[in-house]
Amino acid sequence: MDIKTIIAKKRDKKELTEDEIRLFIGKYNKDEISEAQAASLLSYIYQAGMTENESVFFATAMADMGEKINWQEIEKDVVDKHSTGGVGDKVTIMLMPIIAALGIPIAKISSRGMGIAGGTIDKLESIPGYNTEISIETFKNNIKEYGVGILNQSKNLNPVENKIYKLRNEIACTDCVPIIAASLMSIKISTGSKKIVFEITYGNGTYIKTKEQAKKLARILKNMGTRLNKTVMCLITNMDEPLGYSIGHNLEMIEAIQGLKGKMSWDLGDVVVTIGSMILALATENKNLKVNEGIVKEVLRNGKAYEKFIQMIAAQGGNTSYIENIDLFSKARFVMPVYSAEDGYIEKISADVMGSISLYLGAGRMGNEREIDRTAGIVLNKKIGDCVNSGEIIAYIHTNDESKVLGATKNLQDAFQITKRKVLPTSRIVEII
Repeated sequence: MDIKTIIAKKRDKKELTEDEIRLFIGKYNKDEISEAQAASLLSYIYQAGMTENESVFFATAMADMGEKINWQEIEKDVVDKHSTGGVGDKVTIMLMPIIAALGIPIAKISSRGMGIAGGTIDKLESIPGYNTEISIETFKNNIKEYGVGILNQSKNLNPVENKIYKLRNEIACTDCVPIIAASLMSIKISTGSKKIVFEITYGNGTYIKTKEQAKKLARILKNMGTRLNKTVMCLITNMDEPLGYSIGHNLEMIEAIQGLKGKMSWDLGDVVVTIGSMILALATENKNLKVNEGIVKEVLRNGKAYEKFIQMIAAQGGNTSYIENIDLFSKARFVMPVYSAEDGYIEKISADVMGSISLYLGAGRMGNEREIDRTAGIVLNKKIGDCVNSGEIIAYIHTNDESKVLGATKNLQDAFQITKRKVLPTSRIVEII
């Protein structure tokens, strides 16, 4: 058995065995096969798909390449939430302190952003001093003491998954549903979480483009969860419009902090509250989602989620002054308004265009570069359904490069589709599976 034989087998649309998958994962993890060989196999998987068996083997093999976290010493089940992400997605940042404030331990492994969607790790690191590179032991102690913590996916924890994710991005295989399922579940095996809510976003603002793909992924994850002794719920949400008002790291952190103080856009709040209610249903005897939504709203209203967030940031070395006073966050040198060219109602705001503009302004990365401009991005002044007059501000561009303002302005105007007929905003919540 060698890697060329395995590649040829998948090229011929045949099912790979567990041993064949483990050989590929093991050799790729040790750099014993070329990037070209790994890219070929992933491309053939993209074309031929994988069976549920293959996805399970893929997930367990990746998880076995690194350390695994054991939560046996914690009385309550540790829960987890994972999203396929999207433009303006700051849900995880808000949910973690909400759930912990309700007495449910929540542990999160995340990674840096790639492409148009920023990563949770990058956003949290906008708070000076906040350390996502803590040891696994410190991470576990934080969960025991505070009930909440987040860890950057490191070389010790499922390192091959991160390599495969980057390779998928480079060869345009990011939307391969079976590999997405294996990738997501491998991380959950590594973290030891038994109860998981997956938010599966679809639309032009993320890498899963259709509702059908999202539902297929949800079904695979549910089935894999059953086989791996994990309880899984999935929420399908739409990501055709940026979530909330802000795009960009400092800007999104400010919006998340304001949200934890009770001030947030209705679309962001809708997703946060819905996922929070689902986590409560998994982790407690409270199975009524509507009742759970009220519980989540109350922990936001009474300030306990905000207090837990301060505790969470302090536990990993973050300067909590930035949470108490958002004016401390660094600002871009140029904050330029963008005006509507016509009257009407906002019918569409293209999340992919917004994400691309934010990337152009310096707020993201396309490759392995570590440095990003945390002050760059976009703040929307109008959302879908809002009335707008010609000459009215629809958004603000934040950048440190004045030469980019003109091009970004024109593209941003084009991202807004305006109609004369009245438009009603629709919920981002599509389906719970």
